[in-house]
Amino acid sequence: MTEQELKDILWTCKSQNPDEPIDPKGLYCDNLDIIEFAGKLLEVLALDGLKYARAERAECIKFVRSLNSEVARALSEKRGPM
Repeated sequence: MTEQELKDILWTCKSQNPDEPIDPKGLYCDNLDIIEFAGKLLEVLALDGLKYARAERAECIKFVRSLNSEVARALSEKRGPM
């Protein structure tokens, strides 16, 4: 995750004290609702993890298919869609 992606998530979070803005430079976040921020980070990371897992499964089946198409078919049927 890049610094800009972290900042984008930060800007969507609320402050613990609504009257105080979160630092626009993203350097100091004393009033940030850290629970909300952590939850949003986990959500984004989980989606990224699922994306990579799907790509890895597709590559695995593709490789197995190059060796034995019958085994690749069985693997696809056994594991099902992700």
